[in-house]
Amino acid sequence: MRYRILGPLEVRPGPDWQPVRAAKNRALLAALLLYSGQIVSADRLIAEMWGDDPPESAAKAISVHVFRLRQLLADPDGEQLTTRAPGYLLRCRPGELDARVFEARAAAGRRLLAAGRAAEAAAELARALRLWRGPALADVPRSAQIGTEADRLEEARLAALELRIEADLRCGRPGELVPELRKLTAEYPLREGAWGLLLRALAAAGRHAEAVAAYGQARAAIADELGTEPGPALRELFQLLLTGGEAAFPAPATAAGPAGGPPDPDPPAQLPADMPDFTGRSGPLDRLRRLLRPQQDQAPAALPVVVVSGAPGLGKTALAVHAAHALRAGFPGGQLYVSLRGGGDRLDRKSVV
Repeated sequence: MRYRILGPLEVRPGPDWQPVRAAKNRALLAALLLYSGQIVSADRLIAEMWGDDPPESAAKAISVHVFRLRQLLADPDGEQLTTRAPGYLLRCRPGELDARVFEARAAAGRRLLAAGRAAEAAAELARALRLWRGPALADVPRSAQIGTEADRLEEARLAALELRIEADLRCGRPGELVPELRKLTAEYPLREGAWGLLLRALAAAGRHAEAVAAYGQARAAIADELGTEPGPALRELFQLLLTGGEAAFPAPATAAGPAGGPPDPDPPAQLPADMPDFTGRSGPLDRLRRLLRPQQDQAPAALPVVVVSGAPGLGKTALAVHAAHALRAGFPGGQLYVSLRGGGDRLDRKSVV
């Protein structure tokens, strides 16, 4: 990498990282990095550096700051920082800006988790998060654009952190995650995703009463700040906790394999993608959850089987897949999917999940 903005702004023109000491140079470089590969007009740069009160000599001052920045970047000939009417262009190759490296690693971690490769996802997301050294653009003077980008990057960091915790939770380490989640919910009490992870981790660790208390804390924090109830996802988790207890949130079986054997490093995860806009069918969904939710008093081999039947085109497969995604945490040994195609024109396509 050549530029770092996930923390104080730093550059690496040689073997070592260096700070950008002058505030105006930091504002200039940050603006160019946010639009790297694009021409940024001199007027835009003036607005970023001086706001609504630029000096009369601002256009000349910009060229002086560009000259100093080229010296700092060991780019005296302007090969990276190029003059292009009506302003300047900073060339930033792939891998040179830490924010882009972070976003690429976070996206890779998300894909690995979606593919059921939780351990690899957790490792990749941890690599992404290690790039952060503090708040993004921490020492850059706050303009509207810098503030917006810093907020966007912080939201991306929190999303990646929650995703890494989700991956670790699927690897079967719920108790180890509780301290980190308590700190996260204390710092960001309105993030319902973090509260949901805390409830699941506590329940999976067998700490049912603490999980119930954590929901009360979440509800109070949200009510105090926003005057509303928690969202439907968090409320549904709480209801599942009340009706199923800790058995509804089993610790993933990757921590120990079948019959106490070695862990399964790559359990199957064959579910088709869920419909992001699935709505309705609340009655059938509740019934499927009740029928398929693992029970404490069931023997290991006593797995329920549910048949969804109906005329072609009613959305049976969509319903089954949506229910399977909602219940996948209760089946950590893996999820299988088989498409059974009918033999005649009048036979509807069937699925087994």
